Amino acid sequence: MTTTEPEANKVIQKNSRDSIQAQVESFLSGRIETGAWPVGTRIPSERDLAVELDVSRTTVRNAILAMTSRGLFERSVGQGTFVRRSPAPATQPRASTGTLGYVVCKEKSARRPIASEAFYFDVFLGLEEESSRSGRHTLFSYVDDFDPVELETFRGLLGKVDGLIIEEARNPALLQTVRASGVPVVLLAPTAVVEGLDLVTMDLGAGVRKAVHYLRQCGHERIGMVNGPLAIESARVRFQSFTEALAETGLAYEERRSAEAAEWSAEAGAEAMGRLLESAPDLTAVFCANDLLAVGALSALAERSRRVPEDVSVVGFDDTELARHAAPPLTTMRIHSRDMAHSAARRLLERVEVPGMPAVRIEFPIDLVVRRSCREVNGR
Repeated sequence: MTTTEPEANKVIQKNSRDSIQAQVESFLSGRIETGAWPVGTRIPSERDLAVELDVSRTTVRNAILAMTSRGLFERSVGQGTFVRRSPAPATQPRASTGTLGYVVCKEKSARRPIASEAFYFDVFLGLEEESSRSGRHTLFSYVDDFDPVELETFRGLLGKVDGLIIEEARNPALLQTVRASGVPVVLLAPTAVVEGLDLVTMDLGAGVRKAVHYLRQCGHERIGMVNGPLAIESARVRFQSFTEALAETGLAYEERRSAEAAEWSAEAGAEAMGRLLESAPDLTAVFCANDLLAVGALSALAERSRRVPEDVSVVGFDDTELARHAAPPLTTMRIHSRDMAHSAARRLLERVEVPGMPAVRIEFPIDLVVRRSCREVNGR
């Protein structure tokens, strides 16, 4: 009696030009298409499939996750993975538009020209560097992701780009729209997250806590904060992390030691710093939620003959070019915006070329950069 090689082992060719994961996905799709696994069927476990196909469990898991992100499978905790629908008929790949989209989610009232937004402009330059290497250019747009009219305009953009980088997304409905469209997308520092989408982000809260801990290590006990508009999620995250860091270092939060700026600008920072000095004239240090606010704070302190850092230490956030050229040069928290942009663009281009990859989360650190706007004090 002769034995035949199992069908699965014939499917997976280790020396094929196609990746092992792609071959596993093809095998699983075949089971659905032939009716071997009708809709609603619980598929074999990762371990059983790995044995059947003679591949690693990691490869099987990545293939199942990729197919789950495309809506073919549905995973139920504690019960297994089930066939959700049949694969759609093969379609021709979308013709390249030669364009990647960079969309920042922000209300109309909070928008400024991108050239005056140091963080967004740095991200844009990083995206353009990567997209140009692929023969594409980057198209920038704002969108209010809760405004029905702007959402309709945004839908029109989907057919004009090869893929999208969406920054600071807040509305899950926007992300569901993009996912359903099939346009490749990478999220950059979002508030809202939808399963199955790539994510490049940083831990804002950890950066704020690191700044406060540094001031405490310098001996400061009377620490104030100049924050951005609390209507914006990132400002609320900064505020919560500031109060948490005070508690972690043995200090109680006092409302008089914080001031909310009307916008993320130097002018608003100067006005907020003036109010802060009136309510808490005894403070010896101030944390500013971005570098523009910090530059405004420096101006307000100089107008009131408060020396930096001799009288008041100042810490910013972002590490923009302004921080390096402030007087004095600003101690700040560095967000690796250009590196984040490069990473997001490379991931997007990978997804344009190879749809169906499992989604990834890439998180960048926020680092303290010490310059000359802070000094140590003795228990003041």
